[in-house]
Amino acid sequence: MLNKIELGNGARWLDLVSPSATEEAEVEGALEIDVPTQDDIRKNEPSSRLYREDGGTFMAAQIVTVGEAPLPQTSTVAFILKGENLVTVRYAQSRAFDLCASEIQRSDNRLTSSSALVGLIEALVDRTSELLEGAATAADEMALSALPAKEQPPKRRTVAELEAVLAEIQLLHRRVAKVRESLVSLGRMTGYLLTQSEYDDAEFRERAKSTSRDIISVTDHATFVAQNIQFILDTLLGLISVEQNAIVKFFSIVAVVLLPPTLIAAIYGMNFEVMPELTWRWGYPSALAAMLASAVLPYLWCRKRGWL
Repeated sequence: MLNKIELGNGARWLDLVSPSATEEAEVEGALEIDVPTQDDIRKNEPSSRLYREDGGTFMAAQIVTVGEAPLPQTSTVAFILKGENLVTVRYAQSRAFDLCASEIQRSDNRLTSSSALVGLIEALVDRTSELLEGAATAADEMALSALPAKEQPPKRRTVAELEAVLAEIQLLHRRVAKVRESLVSLGRMTGYLLTQSEYDDAEFRERAKSTSRDIISVTDHATFVAQNIQFILDTLLGLISVEQNAIVKFFSIVAVVLLPPTLIAAIYGMNFEVMPELTWRWGYPSALAAMLASAVLPYLWCRKRGWL
């Protein structure tokens, strides 16, 4: 699909969404450029996604396309500046693109292609920031629900509950990772734009620098949120480890307490003919008393050492 958005003064934005061969040929013929296909965009190394060719500036960046879905995804989008034309080539829907296009169409201001590109980057950063805020809020809620408060009694969770919490943390961490990936990609593209002497408009450069600072700030926030999620994961794994150690400790104490009585019972369960204790009148109660004493003494010793 080819969306043509007039920017004013002959400038326009051509938004190619999963374009057909005919639409690609139309844009290539009108602008005399080679529109990259989906395979071209994917094959390019990150270091080769920013270049000039045929009098145009070609850039590519990772964009979060399905940020709030159970499995967040990113898609590589191509941005091309050629004269007073801005061309975007994408193969996934993005809310930021739609919002930016609607804002441009409602506005009476006339834009250049480079100014429209900066506005689009700002919309992408704002959308990414919204996703990051949602992840930060979800992390805070998870910290309150998954980790016990000091004044609350400890609650033992089932294996299914623990698996659900860990799966939620994994998805949350993936969302933040995709956000950071997109921010780093947008930051590289904005920095590359600022190095191009062709775009020397003062307003454009000021907006681009402001956007670059915003990207750095949001990236730092993403790093903080990622560290917070990692802290929640480490704390939860620590609590699971403490609970497992308590279970192992319980069975270890039980084994220590029951081992001496078991030894005494094994000794007097032997079927030898010559065993003096077999003829004792008080042999049976003495054996019981010895087993009881051998169980109580290890228990008292563990209590004294603070293991119980």
